[in-house]
Amino acid sequence: MKNTLLKSSAFALLLAGFSATAQTTVNSDVLDINNIRATINANGRLFGNMIDAPDMEKKGFEIKNTHGKHAVHIAGIWMGAKETSKYHIYAPTFGQWGTDIFAGPVMKEEFYSAAEDEKWNRVWKITKEEVKNHIANFSNPDYSMPEVIANWPASGDIEKGQSPNLAPFADANGNGIYDPQNGDYPSIKGDEAVLFIFNDHRGEHSESNTYKMGVEVIGLAYAFDSRVKTYNNTVFVDFTIINRSGFDYTDAKLGVFTDIDLGSNVYDEYAGVDVKRNTYYGYNADESKDAEVFGKTQTPYMSVTLLTEKFNNYMTYNNDWSLTGNPYFAEDYYHYLNGYWRDGMMITNGGIAKGGTERCTFMYDGNPTTKTGWNERSLENVPGDRRGLGLVGPFDFKAGAIKKISVAYHLAGGFDEMQKEVDRYSKDFTENTGPFAPEAPAFANNSDLNTSVPLDIILYPNPAKDNATMLFTNPDNETFNVTVYDIAGRNVFSAANLTGTRFEIAANKFERGVYVVELAFKDRRNSMRLVVQ
Repeated sequence: MKNTLLKSSAFALLLAGFSATAQTTVNSDVLDINNIRATINANGRLFGNMIDAPDMEKKGFEIKNTHGKHAVHIAGIWMGAKETSKYHIYAPTFGQWGTDIFAGPVMKEEFYSAAEDEKWNRVWKITKEEVKNHIANFSNPDYSMPEVIANWPASGDIEKGQSPNLAPFADANGNGIYDPQNGDYPSIKGDEAVLFIFNDHRGEHSESNTYKMGVEVIGLAYAFDSRVKTYNNTVFVDFTIINRSGFDYTDAKLGVFTDIDLGSNVYDEYAGVDVKRNTYYGYNADESKDAEVFGKTQTPYMSVTLLTEKFNNYMTYNNDWSLTGNPYFAEDYYHYLNGYWRDGMMITNGGIAKGGTERCTFMYDGNPTTKTGWNERSLENVPGDRRGLGLVGPFDFKAGAIKKISVAYHLAGGFDEMQKEVDRYSKDFTENTGPFAPEAPAFANNSDLNTSVPLDIILYPNPAKDNATMLFTNPDNETFNVTVYDIAGRNVFSAANLTGTRFEIAANKFERGVYVVELAFKDRRNSMRLVVQ
């Protein structure tokens, strides 16, 4: 079994003590429509099978038809900020001595319970065919609605402080309420998808030993049923991160974390970054062992690409307890999120990226195939068990704000092939071409799914007592209308021919209750539920 290496037997006993009390069963399902079997856990840890924790040998990014070979041990996202000398961070890795993340949405402290934990300890696996069949047959008396559609978590319990807007759905009748019996349906991407919801608010952070951030994350992992090699070996994950803390964070950082393990020898790895493609990757150091994964002669490259914005930094650290190894203390996680080593020393250009004089933002950005530039193969570094961390920020993350990122995890045979495949799916994703063409349902609560420009709304605070702010994109500076309906469908407020990218709703002028706020442009519209307290 792969374990995180420890400094001493005494330290090992200490961590064993944490492990005995921190591990809990986490439910999961498998995304397996293409050449990859990817385990998705309810608490947001990707690709590691948590069902039989703490036996972390059960990995979950398996390449089919390779006798159980895997390419990733665990993956996920980190986020953190330092406010008033306190580290507010969630940084999930392996959960060996605790956890920072919990299945389900944020809610009021008094409503967290074992019953709520059990309710939300699940994922929602759904296929495009199930959605299409539901659209065609929901009104047919002989139709049997799939459980995942009937119980899609479109909204939480507002009495418990859960968000009224959770999983995205297509609102066929425009009433702002998910009612699949009347034609509403989950809004997904891909030919198969797994939705998961988690938060860092449920309990103490026993993994990073830091303070909570108070975030809620709606995740959608998806893949395409395609014979095209680009998509046959790729899993995509969308993360929608909502600040539910009630506090404004400044200088926040986000990290895309991956422990790439290619084949059975996890200590035979090198790492690198392709800055132009916004991609970091891992590959086998010993070329004679390439057959471990593919059964062929190509060196396997496992890549991680951020599709929605640019990495500001990339670093890799080792599975050991050196100053360039695993984080343990709160300061370690904070330093890593800011692109520094555990001891706070800057990462430097050249060598093993420590001890130099020139600040480095991207480790090992050379070409390992041609052995040009700064790369591990040219340096003949000691291979190891590398962990990758692509960093975004700093950025302001105000109360109620939403941060959306999309990540692609791809397995390729060879460096050149990796670059070619990354170029293809990045272009398709950005231009809404190939399998991302607009006829596929978008990951947005959007009733007009045939538009190539998704209409996403941020509405906060929600519930609201005084004013509620609606934020949205309006790149062409179009005019729009805002209409508010009560739960009975009566128009209680309207404003027309507005411009800009925000609108203030005077919630204190409405009676307590549930309302539907509709934002309408000429060719697209969207609605969200607003709770007035």
